[in-house]
Amino acid sequence: MTFLGYFVAIIVIFSLYKGYKIFLKFASNRDHSGKKGGLLEKAFLLFIISTIMISVNAMAFVLSYTFFWEKAYRTFDEPQYEATVVGYKKEITKFKNFSNSTYRDKAIFFPKVEYTDGNGEKVIKTIDITSDNPPALGQKLKITDKAGAENTNAIQLDWIMFAAGCIFTGFAAFFASLISTYTTSYPMKKRINWSFKLALLLILINISCIVFIYLKS
Repeated sequence: MTFLGYFVAIIVIFSLYKGYKIFLKFASNRDHSGKKGGLLEKAFLLFIISTIMISVNAMAFVLSYTFFWEKAYRTFDEPQYEATVVGYKKEITKFKNFSNSTYRDKAIFFPKVEYTDGNGEKVIKTIDITSDNPPALGQKLKITDKAGAENTNAIQLDWIMFAAGCIFTGFAAFFASLISTYTTSYPMKKRINWSFKLALLLILINISCIVFIYLKS
């Protein structure tokens, strides 16, 4: 299993633990108020709470790892090359907009690049990230890469997309913290204040990764 796999497993286990603790407190409050649900209702409630916890923690921390932390580490650890776009890898993903309640297939094109490594050998790999407007054929890109890596690490970033990613992961961290602190005895004002600080910290960490990648490129 890769490091990302272990990281995701830790996030899932932690989310399930917090979800269970939240469920116990919520169920206890309902029992004290005279509202007792059946076994099926409690199982459904536990499933919903656990799903929410896994989702918000994944959006905050797994996305931060994938799009910011790992890219910054690879930029630091791997040799840098100038590569040429020679083709595209097509992948199909599910897409849904707010005006349509059904999912549709959407094609995503990841650029394939060619470069000459330190041993003088030609290497062709797929870039780890793309956008709605992928680079054109023949375009030069700055990348980092090493033997054994599945994809190359693009260091010429879509700054608007990554700025939006910082804000998105920050919002997710805020709600993850706010929900997690439900099991504490802190008042709502203190929970909101703590959650805001955690969100701001994550945003600053991710921004630092972007600045580091920019300076190394």
